[in-house]
Amino acid sequence: MTDVAMPADQQPLATDASAGCCPDEPTLPGSSAVNAWTQPSTSALLIWLALLALEVIAVLLLCDSRLFFSLDDAYIHLAVADQILSGGYGINVSEYSSPSSSIIWPYFLALTETLHLGPLGPLLINIAAAGSTIFAIMRFLEASGLFDGEELPFTCLITLLVIFITSAVALPMTGMEHSVHVCATIVTFTGLVATTRGFAPTPLHFAALVLLPLIRFEGIAFACAAIVAFALLDQRRFAAGAAVVVAVSLSGYCVFMASRGLPLLPSSVLLKGYLTTLDEPASELPAIVRNVLRSMTTSYGLRLIALGLAVAWCANLLRADRKVLIVFLTVIFAVGAHLACGQYGWFNRYEVYIMALAAAALVWGAAKLKPELSGLQWVRAKIGMVLGLGVAAIPYVTAAVATPLGASDVYEQQHQMARFAQSFYGRPVGVNDLGMVAYGNDNYTLDLWGLGSEQVRKARMMGEYGPAQMAALAEDHHVGVVMIYSSWFAKGVPSSWRKVAVLRTKSVTLSSQDVDFYITPLADKAVVASALWAFKASLPSRDRLDIVTP
Repeated sequence: MTDVAMPADQQPLATDASAGCCPDEPTLPGSSAVNAWTQPSTSALLIWLALLALEVIAVLLLCDSRLFFSLDDAYIHLAVADQILSGGYGINVSEYSSPSSSIIWPYFLALTETLHLGPLGPLLINIAAAGSTIFAIMRFLEASGLFDGEELPFTCLITLLVIFITSAVALPMTGMEHSVHVCATIVTFTGLVATTRGFAPTPLHFAALVLLPLIRFEGIAFACAAIVAFALLDQRRFAAGAAVVVAVSLSGYCVFMASRGLPLLPSSVLLKGYLTTLDEPASELPAIVRNVLRSMTTSYGLRLIALGLAVAWCANLLRADRKVLIVFLTVIFAVGAHLACGQYGWFNRYEVYIMALAAAALVWGAAKLKPELSGLQWVRAKIGMVLGLGVAAIPYVTAAVATPLGASDVYEQQHQMARFAQSFYGRPVGVNDLGMVAYGNDNYTLDLWGLGSEQVRKARMMGEYGPAQMAALAEDHHVGVVMIYSSWFAKGVPSSWRKVAVLRTKSVTLSSQDVDFYITPLADKAVVASALWAFKASLPSRDRLDIVTP
C-alpha cells in the first residue's frame, strides 16, 4: 500500500499473526513451543489473567456471589442497546434521548443483547480488548528490542507496568467502552511504528484508526493526527481511506441525531464534560484555558504532563529520523489535545487511553535510544523509566483495589433500587442516578438529572430547572415514587413530594450513601407502603431501609 515500492531484496519478511500489532520481527522457522510460552507477551497475558481472576473473585465475594460492574453507568448503555433493538434510541420507549457517551458502543451491546448475554456482553468485549492491548504492547516492545539481553526483573517490572498503566485489571470491570478505546489507541500507534520500519499498515490498523472517534469522542484528536501522520509516512491511500470512513461515519451520526431532534453531542458529554459543565463558576477565561489550568493543578494532569515531556525529550534526541519524529509529534499532539479538552477521574477511565499511549511512546523511544547508550547510561534510563511509569500507574493500581468496593456499592444501592422499581413497585419511577433502574425496566424511568431526559437536560443547561419543573415532569409521566440523592438538588424538591423512606448503604465510591424515597401526589399510598415493607424484608444485611411513613 506504500506509494514508493521497495526492491525485492529489501522487502520486509512475512510475519506471524501478531504482525497486526507491530510487524517488525519475522517468525523464525523451528521456534519451539517452549520459547513461545516464555516470551514476555505470553507471560504478560498469564499474569494479567491471574490478576483479573482475583478481581472477579473479590467482586463475587462482596456481592453475594453475583457479578456487578463498578459503575452504574454501564447499565445505561445496556438500556440504550435494548431501545435500539426496539427501533428507538434512549432509555424509554416513548421518547428519544442520548445518554450514551459513545457513538458505536451501544450498537456493540445491541449485538450482545440479541445473544441474551446481558451484562456478560460488555464484560466479554472488555476482557478481549484489554487482553489484546497487553499483547499488542508486549509484542511491540519485543520487536523493538527492549528486552534483548535484559534480566528477568526488568522484564517483569515492565510487564506489570504495562498491565496497570493500561488499567487492564480495573477498566474491564467498569463495563464501559474505555477498554476498547485503549486497545484502538495502542493498535493505531503500533501501526504508525510499523510504518516507520517499512511495513504497510494492515486492515487491523485501519479498523482501529476509524474506531477511535466512534468509540470515544476524545479519540477524534488522535485519529486526525494519526491520519496526517500516515499520509506523511507515505501511506496516503491508507490515510485517505481512513479519513473518508471517519468523515462519513461522523456525518451519519450527526444526521441521525438531528433527525431525532437530539443534540450532536450526547447529554453525558454536555452535562458532564469539563468544557460544558454546569458547575463551572463564572470566569472570564475561555473553557479550554480553564481546562488546561485544571490539567496543570491535578495529580492526573501533572502525571500526563510529565509523560508528555518525557516523550518530547525522546523526540528531540531522535529528531534526525524524520519518520520517528512524525510518530512522536503525533503522540505529543494527542497529549496536548487531552490536556486542553479531556477529563480525568471516575475510576481513572477518562485519561487512561492517553496515558497508555504516552507510556508506549516513551518506552519505544527508550528502546530506540538503547543502542546508542553506554551500559551505565542504559541502567540509569531503565531506572528512570520504571520509576516514571510506576508513578503514572499509581491511579490504576488504586482503581484495581477499589473496583470490588465499587461493584459492591452498585450491588447494595443501584441494584436494590432497581429491584424495588421493577420487582416490588412495578410502576413509573424517577431517579437522578440512571442505570440499573432503567435497564430491563418495562415501566417509564424519569431521569431527573438529565442524561436520559431531553426536557431535563435543556432546562438544566438554560438554568431553568428546579422544583416546579421536577413536579411537572413527574406529573406528565405519571411518576408516583422518586428515588434520589436530595443533596444533588440545590434548589430543593417539590413541596408536594413527601419523603417516605431512606435507603442507607455503606457506600465507599458512590456520590451518597443514602437514597431518599419520595412519593408524589400521583402515588397510591397503600401500594407504595406495601412495596416498601416487602422490599425492606428482602435487603442484604449491609443495607437498611428506614421507612418514615408506614
